[in-house]
Amino acid sequence: MRIIILLFFYDQLPISFLASEFSQDQMEEYRARVLLPAFFLTLNYFIYRFFAGKNPTSPLWPIYVISVSLIISHIIGFITFLPLTQDSIIMFLICCCICFVAKTGHNNRKNEIF
Repeated sequence: MRIIILLFFYDQLPISFLASEFSQDQMEEYRARVLLPAFFLTLNYFIYRFFAGKNPTSPLWPIYVISVSLIISHIIGFITFLPLTQDSIIMFLICCCICFVAKTGHNNRKNEIF
């Protein structure tokens, strides 16, 4: 778990962008404009849910929330500065697919529970 956190949130670790077209400056920009805002948006949502006393209705709900946060951050990143490279578009499409799969799985699980 620590390695995954280091790959995305530690600015000076060069391993995280070796397999992509991003330079170190672009990877720092991607972290600052997409990953960190998505992390804080997800964190704020779950803090709100905790204080509101609401529990998720299925185990797939947190995955859906994380993917929606990443999609929102990607869209804002594309509008502001994020370069439209093949890697960034593929990451956006993967997030959209994960969001769709998690939402349909959540709806199926929610119907089974109720």
